[in-house]
Amino acid sequence: MKRTKTNWRKLWLVLLAGVLGGCATAPRTPLFIDAAAWPTTARSVALVGVSFDERYRPLPQSGLDREVLVQVRQVLQAKGYLVAEPVQLDRLERKALTYVPAPELVARAPAPVDLVLAVHVDFLFSSANYGETEPPPQFEIAAEARAVDGKMERDLWRDRAHILEGGAAAMPLRNPDYDRLRGLTELARSLFLTLPDAGTRPNGP
Repeated sequence: MKRTKTNWRKLWLVLLAGVLGGCATAPRTPLFIDAAAWPTTARSVALVGVSFDERYRPLPQSGLDREVLVQVRQVLQAKGYLVAEPVQLDRLERKALTYVPAPELVARAPAPVDLVLAVHVDFLFSSANYGETEPPPQFEIAAEARAVDGKMERDLWRDRAHILEGGAAAMPLRNPDYDRLRGLTELARSLFLTLPDAGTRPNGP
């Protein structure tokens, strides 16, 4: 009887390891990608802005839009892209940039590029009092990114990410600046995880 229980326990552990291994290696897929239309020579990209849901729009002096674009730029450069930015990024976006017509996004690019990219933040929370303990302070952000063909003016790719930093997991350390930086860094990394590297084609038909 003991041997039977041991064998079942071993079988359960093997199956559990297989399931966990499969979850860990399963490739993530974007919300949308037009693999057939993807330009194989796409190497340049223009960041044309960050928009915020009006319910979560931060104060202009927070500089959050520029911080998001700084982190996005670093991720895109790591993927091999030459990144261009418009001269002015401090205007208040009244539209969700993930829904404006593709030609409008392309028109915002400072120069001809292969891809035009925009980010829309649809959820944002940052604790007002970092001395609080119940609940512990935290930084949470969710966003969607969109890439448009800079020449054909049509959508090529979309994906989203949701990040939570701080909170109970960060105890006993409380550092609002660190939580925010980590949150934005992880947001950019996760948001563009499924974007093909420069000069490569996405997997798919």
